[in-house]
Amino acid sequence: MNKVKTFGAVPWYDREIDANDREALYKPRDSREYVMRKVLEDLDFASTHCITNAKLEVNSVRITRNVALAFKARCCLYEGTFRKYHANDPSTGKPWTADESEMYLRACADACETLMGEGKYALVSDPAKVATQYRSLFTSESVASGEVIWARAYDASLNATHILNTYFVNMQYGSYSLTRQFVNTYLNRDGSRFTDKAGYEKTLFADEFENRDYRLMQSIRYPGYTRRNNNVNTPYAPDFGYCVTGYQPIKWVIDDTSMDSNTAPCATSIPILRYAEVLLNYAEAKAELGEMDAAVWDQTIAPLRSRAGVTSVIPAKADPYMEAYFLNTVTDKWILEVRRERGIELCLEMGLRWDDDMRWGMGRLLERPWYGVYVGELGKVYDMDGDGSGDVCFVRENPPVTEPGVTYRVLGGDYALTDGDSGYIECYIRMNRKWDDKKYVRPIPTTALNDNPALGQNPGWKK
Repeated sequence: MNKVKTFGAVPWYDREIDANDREALYKPRDSREYVMRKVLEDLDFASTHCITNAKLEVNSVRITRNVALAFKARCCLYEGTFRKYHANDPSTGKPWTADESEMYLRACADACETLMGEGKYALVSDPAKVATQYRSLFTSESVASGEVIWARAYDASLNATHILNTYFVNMQYGSYSLTRQFVNTYLNRDGSRFTDKAGYEKTLFADEFENRDYRLMQSIRYPGYTRRNNNVNTPYAPDFGYCVTGYQPIKWVIDDTSMDSNTAPCATSIPILRYAEVLLNYAEAKAELGEMDAAVWDQTIAPLRSRAGVTSVIPAKADPYMEAYFLNTVTDKWILEVRRERGIELCLEMGLRWDDDMRWGMGRLLERPWYGVYVGELGKVYDMDGDGSGDVCFVRENPPVTEPGVTYRVLGGDYALTDGDSGYIECYIRMNRKWDDKKYVRPIPTTALNDNPALGQNPGWKK
């Protein structure tokens, strides 16, 4: 599946290859349609014959029939929507030889219905923990096996650890930042749209979390966010030296600075497949098949929003903000709401957002400007950690006199405000991000072509 997502058509083998079998070793690529049918055959076999022993399912760390079903749903949703939103096979540049989009979407829905119908999994949901329970799935050492279908579990006592926490708090690994455009998609807790609120465009960071979906404050630093520093709970504002937009992720972060070193033994479990994704896959497959209704909504989207403290409200019509967000390519209210929910619930998980954009044909979203928090005026000190004192000031040059504890973020070059002396932070302005549809698949590596010229190159990648 990964090879198909990366290269499109690839050679398929279902037997051992003899070292002297030149015909097999140097054959051309099989078509994407043929390979994906074979992938589906394997997934059907696995989701029929993999083990179902409850003793082996208890910690959600082994590959079982449930894992196979969940993975089948993920793969089939990818291929079904990829075929729907791409008129041509990017491996050939020509129309698909057969319209199999519905076949894959139906297979996705069937796999989800099996998992949902057996009742083995449910969302972790406790109304008393609405402000913390979502994030606890990603910061706990134990696997929440009631919701998590498959996970990597770690154990510090066995020196089985990872440094995922460090990746999100240490500059050397890159600047992880969410954008204002995405943050705007989080609903208010009463189920209304934040973007329907008068003046939402100029809402300051300190006010953005008020009465919003609780997943927002469980995904990024917010006013009131603290971490243990030398055993003292300390407020932490967004670090603009690291997070360029001001929307700094905390979803996978341990709230203890002693864990920030790349040598710190972090032993939190890492969910790979969650029941929440199964619900979202089912909702999307049904929406794409034209079969989404209130009953499906109540099975899928409603419980996800309820877990986050959001009242379930089925919109009367499509949200114009979401229509514009997806470049006015979708007008179906069900599809747009599923995409909203998917982006929020699965934020920063296992490259799923990239896969979503690729299968939806949304490569042009990569050209979109990176907007950050709204800044009302230059030279004003803003309190962004909610402790009552200023943290950040945006200026054109460092002032001769500075306030203690205030970070002065100097604008210029690749870092500016959209309206000059006010507006959204805009980042990496000079980066020339241009999308080309050939990028829906990668080029076949030169080393592979040198070994086997019969593989051929993907359209658009030839010199």
